[in-house]
Amino acid sequence: MAHLRTQIFDAVKARLVAIPTFAEPEKVVRGRKGAIRQEKLPALTLTWSDSNEPASMRPSSGPNGEDGYDRSLPLSIVVHLRDDDPELEFDEICVEVEAAMGSDIQLGGLVIEALLESERHFVNNQTGTSLGAGSINYRIAYKTLAADPQQAAL
Repeated sequence: MAHLRTQIFDAVKARLVAIPTFAEPEKVVRGRKGAIRQEKLPALTLTWSDSNEPASMRPSSGPNGEDGYDRSLPLSIVVHLRDDDPELEFDEICVEVEAAMGSDIQLGGLVIEALLESERHFVNNQTGTSLGAGSINYRIAYKTLAADPQQAAL
């Protein structure tokens, strides 16, 4: 079994590939290794590399009184754009992603909550020209057992 964080990424990916725009293989990937081919755009990349995942001790979190951690995962959905009107395309994708993520903020009981934190369309700040990408950022609160990060805590 994988770290609960990986299970969370898998649950988010499952919601996003259910969006018709992103149903094809390689349209939604966790942590890409290279460039995306033009015909695969628009696409989404899931990551948490923008910041650390803070954790704090949670006493008596397991069924036998084991300690655990309260965790806060900063999950970014990087949006790779294709259209001639990238701001409009970004907004349309935001609507689809927010609807998919908002339909169950507990990700099927896996987490406490997955809350939208911010969105940003990336532009060249000198020219205002779109860089063809943006991000939709969530803060995901969840709990694990200290001795077994694969298991959700109580």
